[in-house]
Amino acid sequence: KDAVRSHISPAAKLSEFGMEVVSQSERKKSTLLNYKTLLNNLEQFHKGSTLTDIDYSFITSYDKWLRDSGVSHNTRVGRLRLLRALLNEAKKRDMITINPFDRFRIQQMVSKKGYVHKDQLRRLESMTLSGKEDIARDAFLIGCYTGLRFSDIKSLRNEHIANGWIKKRMQKTKFYVEIPTKAMFDGKMQSLIDKYGGDIERITKKIGNNSSINQLLKPIFERCGIEPGITFHSSRHTCATMLTQAGVDLQTIQKILGHTKIATTQIYAEVDKSKIIKDLKQSNKHK
Repeated sequence: KDAVRSHISPAAKLSEFGMEVVSQSERKKSTLLNYKTLLNNLEQFHKGSTLTDIDYSFITSYDKWLRDSGVSHNTRVGRLRLLRALLNEAKKRDMITINPFDRFRIQQMVSKKGYVHKDQLRRLESMTLSGKEDIARDAFLIGCYTGLRFSDIKSLRNEHIANGWIKKRMQKTKFYVEIPTKAMFDGKMQSLIDKYGGDIERITKKIGNNSSINQLLKPIFERCGIEPGITFHSSRHTCATMLTQAGVDLQTIQKILGHTKIATTQIYAEVDKSKIIKDLKQSNKHK
């Protein structure tokens, strides 16, 4: 019935069905653009593919084609996930009976984002800065202490903070997060709030855009000995990494970061060498 209403049959081209789904979707613009990129990519791989053409063999061949084309690991995984979602839509509409991805395991994405180590973070915290540099550094520290994304820090208002908690809806996912500012990292976030007399908007309303704040942070990071490649978003990764190193449960980190899937949290919860050594020493004590 859905197929008839949409004038799309099970034998329709995958690109036609995909565009129909995209046109009816309420997803974010960036996600819709990713779907359009996927559909163009599938046309390059196999021109004129229909829904009934997509079987296990098609997916394995497409996966190999992506590998051979030289795209990054995360790009390949992202396109496979989007294709799986598209086929799930077809299954919901009874246009296919089985999603071949039920038998195909998609690999996890690999994090390429670095994080700031504890000694580097201490140097960053203790730097004497003024003006825009001070605002940029403190905005980055908010990310380290809370795990909030740039968009959520920029939209953070005094009304979101009360009784030692940050409570707000995330800009990207619309997921509602509750972050204990006094309980995390010895209350460093609360101390930062106090530095501005309880008016966090003195930071968040002055940080500009993502590109400009990264330009301000670059020379500051160099003075702290922080390796190249660290960006504002690395503050979120730094938060997740420090929580992991402190032994915080992965599901708790998931709630703080506002991830809907635990697999996404595992990307951020990167274990470094010091954590491995610490765990091994701890296990030896119990022998």
